Amino acid sequence: MMNLEDSYAGNGARLDANKRKRGRNQLLVTSQDNYMSAEDAMGEIFARKKARGASFREMKMADYRDRHGLTFSECEEYGFADAELRQKIKDGEIKGGFAGKDMSFPIWSPESVNDAWGSVGRSDQPTKKVQEQIIRLAQKHNWTSGLPKSVLDRMKKGGSGLPEG
Repeated sequence: MMNLEDSYAGNGARLDANKRKRGRNQLLVTSQDNYMSAEDAMGEIFARKKARGASFREMKMADYRDRHGLTFSECEEYGFADAELRQKIKDGEIKGGFAGKDMSFPIWSPESVNDAWGSVGRSDQPTKKVQEQIIRLAQKHNWTSGLPKSVLDRMKKGGSGLPEG
């Protein structure tokens, strides 16, 4: 074990003062203070962690239900795992598709169309190709309400909807 005084710049007086202060504080703790044992403390930590996880799952379920129009049973059925959702889209259990390669840019609702459109620039895939696929899937499943207003305006004028340039 390393000796702190060997690596401390100075005469070690500060280390000694801190050591004395810790000693005084330890003397203030008595067995009558009802401190937990290590096992009880870990049990409480894990119980709080479990409660936070349950709370997060409930919050996520409410978010999916509100944003994607899913029912409570559908939220439970889909399990909220992104990989599972992608697999269900691939297997045809959920209506939709993928705008990118390797099951990227999953689209299963108007909200996901909007999310995918906003994420195009963060991908290393060709932007124009992914945008074309997003528009194609949105039109195929009648989810064009998820496309940005500028895209819808370009489509109304007879264009492809893609930004020029």
